Amino acid sequence: MEMTKDGFWDLIAEAKKRYGQDQDGSFQWLKDQLTILGPQQAQDFHDILHGYQQLANQYGLWSAAILMCEHGCTDDGFIDFRAWLIAQGRKVYLAALADPDSLAEVEAYGGCQFEELTDTGNALDAGTKSQPPHRLPLPGPRRGGHRGQRAADRNSS
Repeated sequence: MEMTKDGFWDLIAEAKKRYGQDQDGSFQWLKDQLTILGPQQAQDFHDILHGYQQLANQYGLWSAAILMCEHGCTDDGFIDFRAWLIAQGRKVYLAALADPDSLAEVEAYGGCQFEELTDTGNALDAGTKSQPPHRLPLPGPRRGGHRGQRAADRNSS
């Protein structure tokens, strides 16, 4: 059975309801739920998450991240910010896509970054999947670079 976008958002909403700002608790709960659902659902969750991260790869949101994150926002930090944004739930996420200024109404916590969420589907790798998960490419902001392209790679070109 394939995970739907609604199923994805239901898991995000339930994690937020149960754990609020406790990112460790949310991560563990999501990991447990995906373990129960199985490797295909975990992979689907991972793919949906990364699709939503790609949609949020916008300059207006990058500007919001710079203002909201505790120590500014690097390329990697912007990926983690987008994961944090998704963890706020469908309503907050969609509002931010339409108008990044809507984030002024959202309580900032956890440095506005949720790195662990980005790899939630991968957390089941050990013993449950025979192949590495498919990762959707995440382009960086249009000014260059992305998480997978490190400074050494950029400097060698």
